[in-house]
Amino acid sequence: MTVTMKKAVVVDRGQRPQTRGWFHAVASLFALVSGAILATFAWLMLAWWQALGVTIYVLGTIALFGVSASYHLGRWRSINTVNRWRRADHATIAVFIAATYTPLCLVALPPSTAAWVLIVAWTGAVLGVVLALVWVDHPRWLAVSVYLVLGWLVIPVIPNLWANAGPAIVWLLAAGGVVYSLGAVVYALRWPGRSARIYGYHEHFHTATIVAAIAHHVAIWLLVT
Repeated sequence: MTVTMKKAVVVDRGQRPQTRGWFHAVASLFALVSGAILATFAWLMLAWWQALGVTIYVLGTIALFGVSASYHLGRWRSINTVNRWRRADHATIAVFIAATYTPLCLVALPPSTAAWVLIVAWTGAVLGVVLALVWVDHPRWLAVSVYLVLGWLVIPVIPNLWANAGPAIVWLLAAGGVVYSLGAVVYALRWPGRSARIYGYHEHFHTATIVAAIAHHVAIWLLVT
């Protein structure tokens, strides 16, 4: 009797730089460790609803980098699986943006202001998730537009944040927002191309998200402590 072993076939996703996904894999580990400590501090020092907001932010950060790393590094064996991870990857971006707003609103903004910002941010996140799940091949500019609009929703409440959270937090948020926006533009334009052997346009985008996320993470830490 002869047993034939079939070699698992991994879906060919075309030429990709060697570092694709690795930056976000490292970032997900950092987010897990630092986020766990941050959430613990929040539950010790803040009101429960504020600590819950910080926890939502931490979970959103871990999800963003963890799902991205899994999508890009996974050796998936069917195109359907690849597309499911791709949908999840895109969906977590909108959720992450809203999750970042959540502790800022609950800790640093008046209740009425916090309410409308959270409603708009999470409504946008839901729309972003629906867009990612229903229309996975949507135009790149459409997703980038949604992310940028959600990301700069903070502008009208800057005076409140400046007064209640302090200039340092506002400047960190602004710096992170600028870096996120530059990364989004690089992603939309696909510069410098997909054919790079080690570090391409997507790696520029991933690096920008990490740098910006660190700036915002420090801001949330300052807010909590």
